[in-house]
Amino acid sequence: MSRKGDTWNESETYRDPVTLRSVRRVTTAGAYNYHPAYHTHTAWTGDGKRCVFITGRSGRTAVMGCDAASGDITQLTEWHDGWAVGKPPGVARGFVGGIGHACLDRGTGWVYYTAGTGLNAVHVESLEERMLVEDSGEYAYGMPTVSADGRWVAVPSNIIPREFADMDRDRPLTGAMVREIYARPGNSRMQLVRIPTAGDDAPEVVYDEPGCRGNHLQYSPVDPDLLHTDRDFAPGFWSGSDGVRNRVWLYRIGTRELVEQPSPSGRTFQVHSVWNCEGTEVLYHCPGGPGRGYVIGANDLEGNNIAEFTHDSWTYYGHVSAVAGRKAIMIDGNITDDLIMWIHYDDPARMRLEVICRHGTDWGGHEGQFPHPHPQCSPEGRWIVYNVAFKGRSDVVVVEV
Repeated sequence: MSRKGDTWNESETYRDPVTLRSVRRVTTAGAYNYHPAYHTHTAWTGDGKRCVFITGRSGRTAVMGCDAASGDITQLTEWHDGWAVGKPPGVARGFVGGIGHACLDRGTGWVYYTAGTGLNAVHVESLEERMLVEDSGEYAYGMPTVSADGRWVAVPSNIIPREFADMDRDRPLTGAMVREIYARPGNSRMQLVRIPTAGDDAPEVVYDEPGCRGNHLQYSPVDPDLLHTDRDFAPGFWSGSDGVRNRVWLYRIGTRELVEQPSPSGRTFQVHSVWNCEGTEVLYHCPGGPGRGYVIGANDLEGNNIAEFTHDSWTYYGHVSAVAGRKAIMIDGNITDDLIMWIHYDDPARMRLEVICRHGTDWGGHEGQFPHPHPQCSPEGRWIVYNVAFKGRSDVVVVEV
């Protein structure tokens, strides 16, 4: 098996069947490969030449770096035992095991990643490693995010219900069952925790809310005091919250102020939301109901709406993401289920669509979120990285814009 520091190429190239853009399927091996979600500035180096991803192969996980132009892969960490597919219910599912989430700081080149119940870091060039948190205790860390000045990495940290520790690991566990457990008294508590990237101080809880859960935390791309967070409540949590309180908020660490990011449609559940690349707007979408499609829009930092678009035919699942250097919202679904597109909103009164490529993922072709494209634009706007799944495995793909 490969080791830390090894470099190889397993990629293949082709032309996109819709736009004829150059596409490189970076990975062709392993059970799963996926880049760090769709959140703004988490997957690419500052020069836009390399991206990072997590791979699961032969029951182990590792962080990889990839040269976008050549497809060369460099293994950044040694293999960690455990992975995210086929896990039984209980503590082993989603709380401990191999590498779970990662975030690349485009300014410094450090990759922060969760491994089991800890938080580690590896440098994308020197391969130097740091352990920032050895054990998160009774809380499970979610997706890491790094501050604009590189001084802090923050994580959403959710309490682990004790029921999971006593549960029969062979017992089937559905999402509805998990939500019912989370809804019990004392079983939901979200803390937003920031940790010094230098590893010279203890983690600091900057926000604490009982009865709440959340896993989509994002530092502002320009303001190290500003966070963008979800707040999910019973009974639906990540599947609709309580239908009353808005999901997406900005949180000012210094003043402890929460600023709501609502949709003018009145819908309270933004399934996904991100910063624009400049950190001046929040991009979001909200699902409809019977006979209604998604709304897709943008707010300023005070929660005032800049643009919002909708159509009753927009009924596909998907995600929103930012586009470097353009006033546009990138989507991998909603309007169709197989295209990556940009919604230009230079003129809020007139939506303009641009097709980038056909991702063609099988949304049910793998477990969890591995089939989700989660497209993310490189900082200079040349590349987009996304995930594709089919036949029980997933790959990382880059398209040249």
